[in-house]
Amino acid sequence: MNRPRRIAFGAPALRSFLALLGAAALALALAGCGHGQSGGSQPSSQPGSRQSGAGRPGPGGAPGSASGAAIPVMADMVPEGPLTVVSDTAGTVNPVTHSNVAAQLAGTVAKINHLAGDWVKAGETVIQLDDSQLRISAKIARSALDNAKIILSTSEDTTSQANPMLALQVQSDEAALAAAQKNFDSAKALFAVGGATSSQVDSAQSQLQLAQANLATARTNLDQNQKADVQTLAQLRIAVDQADNQLKQAELNLQYAQVKAPFAGQISVVNVNPGEYVGVATSTFVLVSADKEVDFNVPPTDAMHLVVGTRLSFDYGGKSFQIAVRQLPSAPVNGMVPMVASVPLSFPISYGAVGTVGYSLTLARGILIPIASLQTTEDRNYVFVIKEGKAIMQTITIIAESGITAAVSGLEPGSQVTVSPPPGLLNGSVVQVVQAIGSNTAPGSPAQQPAGGAPASQPSSSGQSGQSGRP
Repeated sequence: MNRPRRIAFGAPALRSFLALLGAAALALALAGCGHGQSGGSQPSSQPGSRQSGAGRPGPGGAPGSASGAAIPVMADMVPEGPLTVVSDTAGTVNPVTHSNVAAQLAGTVAKINHLAGDWVKAGETVIQLDDSQLRISAKIARSALDNAKIILSTSEDTTSQANPMLALQVQSDEAALAAAQKNFDSAKALFAVGGATSSQVDSAQSQLQLAQANLATARTNLDQNQKADVQTLAQLRIAVDQADNQLKQAELNLQYAQVKAPFAGQISVVNVNPGEYVGVATSTFVLVSADKEVDFNVPPTDAMHLVVGTRLSFDYGGKSFQIAVRQLPSAPVNGMVPMVASVPLSFPISYGAVGTVGYSLTLARGILIPIASLQTTEDRNYVFVIKEGKAIMQTITIIAESGITAAVSGLEPGSQVTVSPPPGLLNGSVVQVVQAIGSNTAPGSPAQQPAGGAPASQPSSSGQSGQSGRP
């Protein structure tokens, strides 16, 4: 896994280098102005100072003396602004979508329509499986559906014809019953006055009973036929639905015999050959989208600052391209957070290319001072601020450090602070600025010029967090 590279030195090594550099510069300055002055010893020093050699006398006098000749010092005007770091890490160009397209049906490969490197459209057939048996199954299912529909239609016709006939039979038997009832009533009346014999009455009664039985039978037949038709038709409709589902499944299997591209893109790998048997879920080819992205990894401390839309740079082949963070950072993997950046539509870099992703982070905002200005005692951090020709000890709070710059609070913007103060410099010592570094200019302003008129040199930015973004 690639880790971001900080374009930096280690801060402790740099501080020692700057301290030695400052001591050498002061020695040269004192040698030039201290001839003829009596030397003296001053053993006192600043407790816990970051500078080495505290309390050692200089060539022209005691550096720690609060009286006597002015002590030559280097100084810097400190601005207020953001403390930023610039980091880079390896990034790989990958497709946005990468799919292993699997077979949804077991079968034998009959034909390969596209090879690796071909561009295909969404829905285009890439692998064709043998579908001869599937076509037969689809025809059988279609015939079964047609047969079920015919049976249902015949039953519906029979029902529509039988029910009216049975209803007419009921009506006829009801009329016959009414006539038999009248005949029986008339025979009884005639028998009462001697106009009919008992045998005639018995005959009329028998006809009445027969009419009653015929009507009951007709009504039962009609009711049973209606109920039977409803149930039978329901069963036949279910049979039609089942046959239709079987046909749809057969047609779907026939479609599955064509392994198609799920989206438009380029085929990167074809995993099968003609005549080869593939099972369900077997990867037949790999398809990648035309859209690209850059994948990279950053430390968790950096990931929290890289929100969606953050602008990054991608350097490859001597060219630089603007990219942007596309999604929120995920959980760390092996101590690093995977990140994804979107690229321009005209991004010309091919898949798999590895370039450099550059990004800048704002660590803090405060007064920006050189690391070489920081001094430390057991319980506080401080710097020497030059006021009215004297070095005044000023307590500060370190907000963040990076490279050769630290963001602090406790100072006013534009204050002049000593850089690599000489060992043993005391609070209130009279000082003389022999070199105004002028590198910490306000954001957007030109660098300060030293007394000689030449621009002050600026060491390469470095630090534990990355290159300083100090203006």
